[in-house]
Amino acid sequence: MSENFFQIDKKDTVSKFIDFAKKHSERADDYNPKNAKPVSNHRNYFILDRIRALYHWIIDEAKLDIRRKYIHNDKEYKKVLGQLESYARNKIRSYKDGTMYVNVNNKLTFRGDEKKYREHFVQSRVKQLSIVKKMVDELNGVLAGNEIKDPNKPILNDTSPKIIHKEHSAEEITDFILQQVSDDYLLEIAEQNFNNFNNRIYVLLDKYNVSAADIKNILLKIEESFKPQEEEQNEPETDNAQSDSE
Repeated sequence: MSENFFQIDKKDTVSKFIDFAKKHSERADDYNPKNAKPVSNHRNYFILDRIRALYHWIIDEAKLDIRRKYIHNDKEYKKVLGQLESYARNKIRSYKDGTMYVNVNNKLTFRGDEKKYREHFVQSRVKQLSIVKKMVDELNGVLAGNEIKDPNKPILNDTSPKIIHKEHSAEEITDFILQQVSDDYLLEIAEQNFNNFNNRIYVLLDKYNVSAADIKNILLKIEESFKPQEEEQNEPETDNAQSDSE
């Protein structure tokens, strides 16, 4: 069957992924503690970003084949590559309530849940390869003009420097954020549960062009401010012990 458009070789991509997975797998990947304490932080976004990164990995592995396909047409090569990369960059989306997700070929939806991520990307080789195949099919659909349309807003991972406008004071920014966050979420972070709060902040700050790296730093500072200050309470005892020995 002859096609005018480029298609990623699924069999070759899966073979490369098997080698890639073997090289980067760790013993920790097989560890699945049943009684582990859940960690409430902003891992949801970064888990979704790992899934998005797999799309980019598939595209990177296909670059040489794309170059061969369009060896005499630089314009078409850049167009095809740019089309794929743009599609992958927009894979993380958010519903109106702020919940982020990645939809893989309209067959599997991930919302940053660590258990589901481990189940499909870490613990089962069969599911790993199934995901890669679905992603290749999805990207080939884009190249064939059958791109899956998603009306929800993309959460971009822009590495360009973006900062909150300096004309606003820290107090003004804090008040603005608190007005946009549900009281229930604030009660949750008082109990060290940051999931809903962090997801809402990611969507909110991304809307105002704050970079993912800056949002991460902001959330880390917020979480640190809510952690018990046990170390500081122990410092005077250490100082006294030192003075006594002197």
